[in-house]
Amino acid sequence: MTIPKTQYGFVYTQANGLNLKEDIPVVEPGSDEVLLKIDAVGLCHSDLHVIYDGLAVGDNYVMGHEIAGTIVKTGSKVTLFKDNDRVAAVGPNPCGDCTTCRTGFENDCPHSAGKWFGLGVDGGYQQYLLVKRPRNLVKIPDNVDSADAAAITDAVLTPYHALKLAGVRPSSNVLFFGAGGLGVNAIQIAKAFGATVTVIDKKEKALDVAKSLGADAYYTKIPEDVEAGSFDVAIDLVGIQATFDECQKYVKPKGVIVPVGLGAARLSFDLGDLALREINILGSFWGTATDLKESFELASQGKVKPKVREAPLRELPEWIIKLKNGEYEGRVVFRP
Repeated sequence: MTIPKTQYGFVYTQANGLNLKEDIPVVEPGSDEVLLKIDAVGLCHSDLHVIYDGLAVGDNYVMGHEIAGTIVKTGSKVTLFKDNDRVAAVGPNPCGDCTTCRTGFENDCPHSAGKWFGLGVDGGYQQYLLVKRPRNLVKIPDNVDSADAAAITDAVLTPYHALKLAGVRPSSNVLFFGAGGLGVNAIQIAKAFGATVTVIDKKEKALDVAKSLGADAYYTKIPEDVEAGSFDVAIDLVGIQATFDECQKYVKPKGVIVPVGLGAARLSFDLGDLALREINILGSFWGTATDLKESFELASQGKVKPKVREAPLRELPEWIIKLKNGEYEGRVVFRP
């Protein structure tokens, strides 16, 4: 295929926000780099935090961190991949060399903080992407569509990592707050793990979806006959004080709470109760390359299916407004 010299894409600057640019260079890959043709890229709430809330994540770069594409040019020293491989980006974009990366916690790499794909360095809201560290790509299974793959890189990977971190297993009784963009995938993952799932969401429509996905119980609020300390794991996909307080109330002694949603910048906990019942509160961020491979395997087996709709990339500004106004459910994924 003929690779153009320039392309269009959406560049973010702190001064001017996100804007379409028609003459972005398509960069020739070096010997240890690859050039990726973007097949699909997803829109995430995190983008809104950067554009509207002043989240300080770099300046002057192409946004878009949920990336699936096809390798169209491979550097001479690259051995992990070849031209025409379909791959997805591991969003945290870890360095791969530090102690944190080498011990398997690459999603927490201190050297890549604020330099994630599409959040600090160039991402997928363009037609081509130069990938400087090909190790941060994962092959997409043949039976997983690129649009689904793009959504999986965050909307599935994030809850997958949280549930794996919490040690969810077939004997686990799991409480979820929120059945939205992450929640619909978290439910499927927990059921794939064999867990018993209870979902709390104020929206009746969201509860209907939870039911269709196999949730064992689903309520707009926790019924009075459910005893405090009933759940092994509580996953807070909302992330505000009220939902976190409910998590602490209803998790068992030695239980695990994982705040995943970013509804509030700060949360507080009852220290006396935390100590008395030895509750574990775990931070969880995105996921590792291994987590992404495992998420793709669940999708390949038909155990997880993200809710995705597609649109042309040039329509990105319209969909950002729709997302801000809460006008749709699930993920919208763009085809450049």
